[in-house]
Amino acid sequence: MNPAKLLFTVAIPVLLVSVPVNAYKSQGGVFEARVLSAEPVYEAVQVNNPTEECWQEAVSVPVKTSNSHTPQILGAIVGAGVGRLFGSGRGQDVATVAGAILGGSVGHDYSNRNQAQSSTVRYEQRCRVVDRYHSEQRFQGYKVTYEYNNVLYTTHMNTDPGETITVSVDVVPVET
Repeated sequence: MNPAKLLFTVAIPVLLVSVPVNAYKSQGGVFEARVLSAEPVYEAVQVNNPTEECWQEAVSVPVKTSNSHTPQILGAIVGAGVGRLFGSGRGQDVATVAGAILGGSVGHDYSNRNQAQSSTVRYEQRCRVVDRYHSEQRFQGYKVTYEYNNVLYTTHMNTDPGETITVSVDVVPVET
């Protein structure tokens, strides 16, 4: 088949189908409309600025006045001697060990009870995060009022349009 003939047989039906569609399509245009006002729009928002607060806190720390192990050692020796007095053979050995352990424990308790309880103060830093909220006005854009064809319209825009605004007008048939 001839390429021109093929183009003619394909193009004509396409054009015929598109003509009725275009007949019902809207007839419109781009026009300039007069801006009557462009008011900045702000929104109040709550903003959190967390901050760290720190302070010095006094902490009481107990202080041992003596690091001597003499009371525990003497208690173990006395306890072993007392334990040695009981039993015979293998039982006497067990009683001696038990007496030494018990005597050492008694000596430890005795030395802690007789120590003067003293303490010192040490300062430690403590911190916490505190939420600090404040109100802030944030720019949202412009409320634009304009007039086209003696009718007032309002829209929202991100920038100030100036004295005129470009509008697209679309005319669509209405069935009644």
